Amino acid sequence: MKTDGQVYAGAVGLGMVAGMRTLSAPALVTRVARKRKLAVAGSKLGFLNSTGALSITALLAAGELIADKLPAMPNRTDLGPLLARAASGGLCGAVLCSAKKRSPWLGAFYGALGALGAAYAAYHLRRSIKENWHLPDSLVALAEDAVVASGGMLLASQMREEAA
Repeated sequence: MKTDGQVYAGAVGLGMVAGMRTLSAPALVTRVARKRKLAVAGSKLGFLNSTGALSITALLAAGELIADKLPAMPNRTDLGPLLARAASGGLCGAVLCSAKKRSPWLGAFYGALGALGAAYAAYHLRRSIKENWHLPDSLVALAEDAVVASGGMLLASQMREEAA
């Protein structure tokens, strides 16, 4: 059985994924729920088990991965994108904590906090790498995609449905 600290750390981790890629965190949560590794069946969150939810979140996350490489995209630290990342992280943290029988409010708080911290950290790290190593933004963005994917897979492997 996971401790409170482990569950809330998972909420922070999901928030960090959202801070780097807003829609990747909901896609991850939906994928884990669909594989029945997250106890949402029979709850208000049961819709996350649906093929439709999985398809929609995966499509949106893939679109974001493409759009992130476009020069017209606003900075993740601009108010609109930052609020979207915090909302995504908060929602995913709340879903995780609710499924694990912990406070969804604390999960939302920790998820949003993780998203805000990761958004600023990733923004400054990406900018620093581009400037100091003279790398194209699209290459640095692809490396960030790899971090999001590997971190997401690690989180997914930790979100097991526990026997009651």
